[in-house]
Amino acid sequence: MAVLLLVGGAFLYWETRATTFWFDEWAWVAERRGGDLRTFLAPHNGHFSLVPLALYKALFATVGLDDFAPYRVLAVAAHLACVALLYRYANQRLGAGWAVLVAVLLLSFGPGWQNILWPFQITWQLSLAAGVAALLALDRSDRAGDLAACALLGVALASSGIGLPIAVGLGVEVLAGRRDRRSVWIVALPLALYATWWLVYQDSSELVLRNVVLTTAFAADVAAGTVSALAGLSSSIGESGGGGETAATLAWGRPLAVLAAGLLLWRLSRLRPLPTRVLTLLAIVATFWLLLGLQRSQLGAPASSRYLYVGALFALLLVVELARDVALPRRGGALVAGAVVGAIAVSNLGDMRDGGRFLRAQAQITRANLAALELARPHIRPDAVAAGLPGYPLVALRVSDYFAATEELGSPAATVAELVTSREDARANADAELRRIGRIEPKPAPSRLPVGAPPTVDAVVGGQVASRAGCIEFSPAGSLPTATVPEVQLTVPAGGLTLSPRGDDATV
Repeated sequence: MAVLLLVGGAFLYWETRATTFWFDEWAWVAERRGGDLRTFLAPHNGHFSLVPLALYKALFATVGLDDFAPYRVLAVAAHLACVALLYRYANQRLGAGWAVLVAVLLLSFGPGWQNILWPFQITWQLSLAAGVAALLALDRSDRAGDLAACALLGVALASSGIGLPIAVGLGVEVLAGRRDRRSVWIVALPLALYATWWLVYQDSSELVLRNVVLTTAFAADVAAGTVSALAGLSSSIGESGGGGETAATLAWGRPLAVLAAGLLLWRLSRLRPLPTRVLTLLAIVATFWLLLGLQRSQLGAPASSRYLYVGALFALLLVVELARDVALPRRGGALVAGAVVGAIAVSNLGDMRDGGRFLRAQAQITRANLAALELARPHIRPDAVAAGLPGYPLVALRVSDYFAATEELGSPAATVAELVTSREDARANADAELRRIGRIEPKPAPSRLPVGAPPTVDAVVGGQVASRAGCIEFSPAGSLPTATVPEVQLTVPAGGLTLSPRGDDATV
């Protein structure tokens, strides 16, 4: 298993190459650099994020913003921790061989690429890893295990809202299990601390009341998407998990979810008495899906990548628990199971690579946009917002906050040399930001303008340029190779220029 983790970690680190800060990370860069109590304890999108924020602030202080590699390591390490804990959980119940197959399904779970490749999602990953570790600690059935479970639940609650479903599950474990009811402190103590934080720092509830009628259908669709993804049949999913990708994923997922629900009910009917750990895991995943529906169903993205990962992890734990007393096949049956898991892993790795390509493309746009801010720094208004940054307007990074952060921590912006060799969409984004900053736009010219020196021509494609009386005239060639667009590239003089197309329209 160690070799698989090393190989998987190297592959995932490679997939995160050339990435940088994205979406919510900019809120922490801009707003969480202080050292006061509120900096650490204020909610982020309703989540208590003390532990991951502390890790980010440690990286801010040590490596700054210009080296993203340590943040990438953090993301990969958090995922590998979840995989290793899942393997240990399954190994204790099914044996090493079957545990490897279960762990491979999570290791290669490309539909959950956001939680795996985007460092900010350590918020959820830390909660998940702490939750699985707490279940393993409770397996010890001793005081040391109880103390560890209590502390781990505290970490889960102080990392993200995913800690709440985990707390519900551990509450079921303590109350329904064969242990002294006084053990309720394992859950009560961290929940009391979380409730104190909630009362002091939460401005309002994140629950959207109108979502109540949508919650059941939304939760069912999240479950369906999870089953589809675990079967290797999900479509490649963008950052929001919406649109055609969601429809394609649920087209497979809904019938598979009905089949999975039938198998679950059949298996539960055969278990007498019903194991407490099965109830615990059912409580965790059901609470997660229901709370998710209450908070997010108005956004209509049930197959979002980060939701699928959470459901997949707890679904795999539940499958392991349901299979622990089953006589699993050996040799031939194990080989067939290995082949199926291998096929699913290959399919899901395609989604992982799509996610990596998406983040790298977003990083080029981000770095190009920041380069534009750096170039135009002397001319930017103090209240300006980086409107070209990916995620705007959900991410509204004030330029003054960005410059304050870069003075302290360094800059991830592209250099001029990198900017001119960036992708076309990244360069276009930088151009658009510069136009917004400088309020540069074409407008009707006066009837007469003084004629100065002709503009400097930088490049000509598919035509010829002639200079006449302070002007240049570009004439496209009559016959050009397929896909060649005639163009002239020039440097705009400080006083501007007048464009006068003749014949066909000109695109600027």
